This record gives sequence, structure tokens and C-alpha cells, in this order.
Amino acid sequence: MVLTPVAFAVPDSGFHRYVGAASFAWLALTAWGSIAAGNPFTLVIARRSTPREVWGLPMFRRVNVVISAAWAASFTVTAIALYLIRANDVAGGVAVAVQAAGFVLRAMFTARYPALVQARYAG
Repeated sequence: MVLTPVAFAVPDSGFHRYVGAASFAWLALTAWGSIAAGNPFTLVIARRSTPREVWGLPMFRRVNVVISAAWAASFTVTAIALYLIRANDVAGGVAVAVQAAGFVLRAMFTARYPALVQARYAG
């Protein structure tokens, strides 16, 4: 949303090199903000696959805070890594690998963490 006006207003700006980092920084701020506001962004997604009677449980909310924090931390690390990659003129393939690795790790954590918590409290 901010990037388009910048691209038109200052087309010769070096900012275009950092668009990936800026995008992930925005995702990080949004994710951290959702936690700070008491409404972790993963709640909406989690409710699609969780019975309604579980939604009000403190553990359901806690699991979503942890998952949202994992995503926020990953977005933050990815933004910093992409900034450093661009600032140091590292090959573009490294940026793609960093983004892919970040996504895979976030997705794996999201898929496994609820089951780990459930198993811990089931027995």
C-alpha cells in the first residue's frame, strides 16, 4: 500500500531493492500488533478447523498466541535477513531460499504445535 506511491513518486530510489524486506517487516508489525491488541491473527484460521465449543477455552487462545508469535518472529527474522542480503549484494537465490525456509518452518510449526499441546495435556 505504501510501496506503490513511493515507486511512482521516486522511481529512481534505491528502495526497490528492499521491497521484500519492507513487505516482511509490515507482516511482522501486523502480526505483533494483532497479539498486542489481544486478537492473534491465527484465531480466524484456527476457528475454521476447531469445534466452536473450544473457541472460548484459555488454552485455545494461548496456542494461537504462541503460533502468531512464531509467525511474527519468523516474519521479523526474514525481514532482517532480506535487508542484509540486499544491503550486501548477496545473490538473489539466497533471498528466495530464506523466504522459502521461513515459510516451511512457520507452516511446520503451525501444523505440529497444537498436537503437541493437546498430547501434553491429554495424559
